[in-house]
Amino acid sequence: MPTITPAYDNKIYQKYSKKMIQNKEKNKVAFCQDFDLPYEKKIPLLCITYPLTEKNNIEIIKDVMDGILEQPVEIILMGIGTQKYQEYFTELAEKNSKQVTIVPDDDENKRKVYAASNIILVPSDSKECLDEARNAMNYGVVPVISEQDFVEDYDPVQEKGNAFVYKKDSPWSFFATVVRALENYKFPYDWKNISVSAMEDDSEEEEEIL
Repeated sequence: MPTITPAYDNKIYQKYSKKMIQNKEKNKVAFCQDFDLPYEKKIPLLCITYPLTEKNNIEIIKDVMDGILEQPVEIILMGIGTQKYQEYFTELAEKNSKQVTIVPDDDENKRKVYAASNIILVPSDSKECLDEARNAMNYGVVPVISEQDFVEDYDPVQEKGNAFVYKKDSPWSFFATVVRALENYKFPYDWKNISVSAMEDDSEEEEEIL
């Protein structure tokens, strides 16, 4: 099976490619309508698409969640994981219904989340988290992630990079890096370039994904 990319994905709201990255925004609009989130172009969608488990270091997200929710953000997550974290995020979504939404965990929803989201939070270098980071990047989602061989920390001076890299296992660095990503999101032209840099090259030989 070929790598799924938004140019060939029939399950998302609007197909798009590196050359047509502007069509990604149509997915964000449609997703917000479907899942009852306020749509605002200037507010980024952050996603969490891996299982909510200890192995995936969800604690680091939990440690800084209050600070994240004080920022102009909306958060989408898939509702699967250990009972401890399911209960935490369910309560969080109930208290912050205009900022946090939980969607059923299935393949079609996950692809719609990728297509709609701007940033993926990657709290661990577990296989599950890194696989999700790569999948999301194929859809132009920019990761907040620890140092990996497939990412390059964004340098605003050189205008180069495809991710925002934090110091592993440091909640403070993780939060500071989320804020840095949000600050860069305020510049649409620069963000478009980061998002395109995250995507793999579109292959004409790929098949449409049903």
